[in-house]
Amino acid sequence: RSSRTALSAMRWDEAQIGEKYTGTVRSIASFGAFVDFGADADGLVHISQIADDRVNDVRDYLEEGQQVEVWLKQKRDGKFGLTMVESKLSGGGGAREPVNLSPFEGMASDVWVTGTVVTTTNFGAFVKVTGKGGATAQGLVHITQIQDGFVESVADVLSVGQEVQVRVTSVD
Repeated sequence: RSSRTALSAMRWDEAQIGEKYTGTVRSIASFGAFVDFGADADGLVHISQIADDRVNDVRDYLEEGQQVEVWLKQKRDGKFGLTMVESKLSGGGGAREPVNLSPFEGMASDVWVTGTVVTTTNFGAFVKVTGKGGATAQGLVHITQIQDGFVESVADVLSVGQEVQVRVTSVD
């Protein structure tokens, strides 16, 4: 439907919630992407609606001009909310499904596990680890726990995608 011309754009009231559309990424922002899916206004795919996994940078998944499959999730005040993950159609974008942390509970704090840095912040790094049975979870390695000695900048020590050895010291 994104092939419609501006003269024949789908009106707001014609767009059907739950319907699948093919669209074109028009612009990217830190919070998501605006997609022309054939309606009289572009729809927003919020960063939380781009993939099942946590998305830290929209540009890692999308680029302007890219063709994408989207589902209309909501319509409000003349605006469209879209998702690229069909399973995220229900609900209003509320809380995420809780992560099952049971494979990490009771893990000895002196056992080292391999993880991958997912993102860095000014206070530490989030690392994705795999537990018993293949379960994965992300955890914070606080800046004071990254290495012996003072760390002025996390980004000077760790980078996204870097494989690291970590210990699970608490689960919550």
